[in-house]
Amino acid sequence: MMAVFRSALLATLLLISLSLSAQRSGRSKDPTLNKGEGLEMSRSDLVKMRNQSQNKNARQVDVYMFAASFSLLDSVLYVSEIQKVNDVTVNNRWFIKQRAEYESQFTDHIGAGDNESLLTSLYYSEKPKRINKRRSNLIKRNARKNRFLLVSVQGFSFSDPSPIDSFN
Repeated sequence: MMAVFRSALLATLLLISLSLSAQRSGRSKDPTLNKGEGLEMSRSDLVKMRNQSQNKNARQVDVYMFAASFSLLDSVLYVSEIQKVNDVTVNNRWFIKQRAEYESQFTDHIGAGDNESLLTSLYYSEKPKRINKRRSNLIKRNARKNRFLLVSVQGFSFSDPSPIDSFN
């Protein structure tokens, strides 16, 4: 009986001491670090680490892509034709490294000074069958019930965007 009582007492003391030591540093139950705790990094160091980890998983592939853009002020949906673009940098199978540049190319092509109200999305895939299906679904979904007036943009082609400034 005394052995059971002694082990229960030790277990209770251990639990109490663990909870007290966890609260001793002034940290609440929130696991984030307070200012001055742990290592401090600048924002540029964090961006550099993020870019290095993304560059490690990046690969150059040929993709099929199209862009779609609509205005917040009217109900027009602009859709480009599907194009094959060679040697695009893709990070982690999902993200095109220079996506914003490709989107701005399409916005500049159709915008003619009204860039603030246009929202542009870029769709891409390594397989032409998948991107054809995605484009047709987008057109079918937005043409239903006269949601948008569809405009197919002819004569637009994606060009290689300017190189991204690297953090050294």
